[in-house]
Amino acid sequence: DRRMDKASRGRVREIKEAVAKEVPQDARVLEIGCGTGELAAMLIGHGAVVDAFDASPAMVEFVRERIAEEGLDASLTVQHMGVDGMDGLPSSHYDAVVSTLVFSELTADERSYALKHAARVLKPEGQLVIADEVVPRKTAGRILQSAVRVPMLAATYLVSRASTRPIPNLAGEVAEARFLIDKEVRSHGDAFSLVKATLPAR
Repeated sequence: DRRMDKASRGRVREIKEAVAKEVPQDARVLEIGCGTGELAAMLIGHGAVVDAFDASPAMVEFVRERIAEEGLDASLTVQHMGVDGMDGLPSSHYDAVVSTLVFSELTADERSYALKHAARVLKPEGQLVIADEVVPRKTAGRILQSAVRVPMLAATYLVSRASTRPIPNLAGEVAEARFLIDKEVRSHGDAFSLVKATLPAR
């Protein structure tokens, strides 16, 4: 967490805090790609119960150690899997699904699959909150993004052994998965997007 926060000049923690604020208190939450469990701990601080997963065995082991050390076993469960395992999660079970800086590590097909199952596992009118790196809408922003994202790429690879690609239209992909977009907040030179959306009542 410290390495990512330093490389991003505080942006990563800011993004996670922004996501946590969008989740209703006392919610049952699924986190896609939990990393070190930093966001999960923030959500638990707001009364949430969190089920999380991550594709990195090292991250899952770290979170399990965190659960034991911080006494989070009543509020946080974690398993080792990628988004391809989401088909095994229960339907209409969660009040919210969240993800930060994970979708940019996925292919377009993987993102579509994850969003499809996020819709399936959410209760009607449940919330989806995703924050990630996106392609800036203006040429100047894209040039700046290319210049400043090298430290983030290096830190991401060191932590997770994953590479990232800015998403061309995150809000558009969420809408295509039949979510209703509540808002999109662009920040950090238009290079980050926080999308909050609602699953329509069936």
